[in-house]
Amino acid sequence: MANMKVGLVGCGNISAELCAALERGGIAAEIVAVSDVIEAQAVALVNKFKLNAKLGTVDATVSAADFVVEAAAPGAVKPVIEAAIRHHRDCLIMSIGGLVAEPDLLARTQDAGIQVRLPSGALCGVDGVRAAREAGLDRVTLTTRKPPKGLAGAPYIVERGIDLDALTEPTVVFEGTARDAIKGFPKNVNVAVALSLAGIGIDRTTVRVIAEPGSNVNSHEVVAEGAFGRLRTLTENVPSPANPKTSYLASLSACAELRAAALAFSK
Repeated sequence: MANMKVGLVGCGNISAELCAALERGGIAAEIVAVSDVIEAQAVALVNKFKLNAKLGTVDATVSAADFVVEAAAPGAVKPVIEAAIRHHRDCLIMSIGGLVAEPDLLARTQDAGIQVRLPSGALCGVDGVRAAREAGLDRVTLTTRKPPKGLAGAPYIVERGIDLDALTEPTVVFEGTARDAIKGFPKNVNVAVALSLAGIGIDRTTVRVIAEPGSNVNSHEVVAEGAFGRLRTLTENVPSPANPKTSYLASLSACAELRAAALAFSK
């Protein structure tokens, strides 16, 4: 069986981790096409990993591949999924916050017979929450703690003029629904969407974001209560070496999903 042909939409940190994983071997896949709104970034990725890959549009990238990885931004989710439907390609969506604004996308992929893989990202315990939902969940809460620099530039922080550099102790900078959290922190709390999809939905899941000066980890605590009992998980992530706004585990979850997709493709 030939290697699974992979198209990358978005050529940043996560795609670089995927390329590195393929270089290490053990995953029966190869990058054949890439796309990025910043062409220079796509060129840099191709050159760094010596990829035999075509640069092109989202549609061309999807068309050339057996499997597509979206690792760009929430705004890329709709065009990637629509292209996947047109060309009947399975895909991995890393910017799952983009599904919030387009709630019908997953239903459309199901109607088209397209498999959309959604990663666990930087969060552990999603499988337990999904299982607990079978008997009914009453409450699900996510508390995210990050170093202030990891929250810099988030729309919620900018709009409210929060001076992250002035913080001297752990400070709750946001508390609300997962829907509002992903709007205010689109590059920081994708885990809130993953948790919401597994549990009681984006409007019933509560999210707290805490800026923690002096910390060098991104942590996510999940508490879920329901008929099954009570679940509590804590994941302490090292920030990605290339991007302090994301956790290293998020990139690793992309690698795990790519490996699983390649295995399924070979069968």
